[in-house]
Amino acid sequence: KSIELPPPRENSSLATFSNAFTLAEVLITLGIIGVTAALTMPGLIAKYNEMVMVNKLKRTYSEIANAIDLRKAELGTSDYAEQFNPDLSAMEQLEGFTKYLNVIEKCSSASKGCGGTYKVMPKTRTNDGYGNVKITTVNSDRVILNDGTLIWFGKRSWKGNCETTYARYEKDENGNYTNLVDGKPVPEYYTAQHCAEIFFDINGPYKGRNQFGYDCYSFAVAPQKLNQHSGYGGLYDTMRTGKLEYEKYSAGKY
Repeated sequence: KSIELPPPRENSSLATFSNAFTLAEVLITLGIIGVTAALTMPGLIAKYNEMVMVNKLKRTYSEIANAIDLRKAELGTSDYAEQFNPDLSAMEQLEGFTKYLNVIEKCSSASKGCGGTYKVMPKTRTNDGYGNVKITTVNSDRVILNDGTLIWFGKRSWKGNCETTYARYEKDENGNYTNLVDGKPVPEYYTAQHCAEIFFDINGPYKGRNQFGYDCYSFAVAPQKLNQHSGYGGLYDTMRTGKLEYEKYSAGKY
């Protein structure tokens, strides 16, 4: 016959067990959490910053493109050529569409304002042809918007239907000029249908890397549409993929 034992009383001598963690276990857990956070946080922060930059790019490009369309509507033209007529000065062309934006400062090419002599790095590390890392100097007409965006303008002295002449230079596999006369490269000329070129820095000359593909971008104005410049940031590609495409490097010898 089985004997049923009564439940133990509070002061029973039978052993009881606790569900609490020991101090060592808590410290080990906190250490694992800390290491995991240290490994993942930089990546999360980088992705967040990238998202912020891409969203700012989308908003800025949309505002500039809309301003250009508003200027076209104001002129009552069917294309963009008239507002970028080469008989107008660069500042007149720039003011034509930026009056639809929140401009807080205007600077001519001779002005020291709007960032002064402004330096911009190419999207990727590039040989300037003489064995140095290429850095672009901006001293053209430009404006700053109330959110800090800098827009600078490339006037084009086009003929006909926005046919613009450009120069390119022969280089070797290392990017050095190969066809030199008296130390200067000999150009080869070609044409492209550009009424104007618009450049912009989404966080201005005083913040960020000041580099194409990161915070600086450009597009060309053709008679009927706006075209991206892949070498100047590839803004359409960046907006489509949501990823910044640029190489981190510093100035100096190539």
